[in-house]
Amino acid sequence: MIRTGEVVGKADGVLSVVFERPEACTQCNGCLKRDCAHVDIPGEADIGDSIDVEMPGGIIVGASAIAYIVPLVSLLLGLLSGAKLQTLLGVAMDANLFSALCALLGLALGLLAASAVDKTLRNRRQWQPKVVAVHKQTE
Repeated sequence: MIRTGEVVGKADGVLSVVFERPEACTQCNGCLKRDCAHVDIPGEADIGDSIDVEMPGGIIVGASAIAYIVPLVSLLLGLLSGAKLQTLLGVAMDANLFSALCALLGLALGLLAASAVDKTLRNRRQWQPKVVAVHKQTE
């Protein structure tokens, strides 16, 4: 996938790029209702230049899996293990409430795991977007 953005800052070979939100993103609000997404990308261009940035499709699918599937699976595992854990630990609490608490704990652990994996993979070159074209600003 290739998207075009504008360079708004640069320091030490890292470009600060602003992208307009795609039409498909208008309902998500994942970027806190901002009209654009701000990303730091390694590359060379000048402030004000438009650049084309490529993110390989397989990486997008992998990142989505980490962001959504890992927390969902951990939530379900927490929910399903709640009844067994209650019996094993001998907790005197409503079974549904204990299962819900285990599901929330599972979700929290899944989000922490996804965050840790993201931090690890973020610095690997194949997970980083690449500048494929620079369009110099016209004056």
